[in-house]
Amino acid sequence: MRKRVTMFVSYAHANQELASRFVAQFQEFTRPSKSYQYTIWRDTDLLVGENWDQEIKKALDKCDLGLLLISASFLGSNYITSIELNLLEIKPVIPVLLWPVDFERHDLKGLQEKQIFRYNKPGFLRPKAYGQCTTKQRVEFMLSLFQQVEKRLDKLNF
Repeated sequence: MRKRVTMFVSYAHANQELASRFVAQFQEFTRPSKSYQYTIWRDTDLLVGENWDQEIKKALDKCDLGLLLISASFLGSNYITSIELNLLEIKPVIPVLLWPVDFERHDLKGLQEKQIFRYNKPGFLRPKAYGQCTTKQRVEFMLSLFQQVEKRLDKLNF
């Protein structure tokens, strides 16, 4: 029997199009997992007329872990850094580089203490963010991320 895992996806609205492609591709890789049944929550699940702040806080409270799609816009968002990251401090997180950031000059909001997933392989000058990858590299990125997430869940004894 697969264990249920609820992931809260945190991303900047400026990156909504790329985040949607990322989540769709991530779900392709997680759906056939032998060990875990993934439920992904993101603010696109909000219904018209709902109190979005209240619903986001409820989803954060109910999630098992956070999937953080990091970009400069993510780091610059007041809501993400003051609400979402604060509430996720008590939950495990999977930080993933969606778009490049400057690890030396950007304020990483405490995420520099976490291992941030980037795609790396021989021949790369430096690891790549999801948004920097070619179509083929995005598939490799996602497979590698899926494997890392599963290992992390195993280690957390989900």
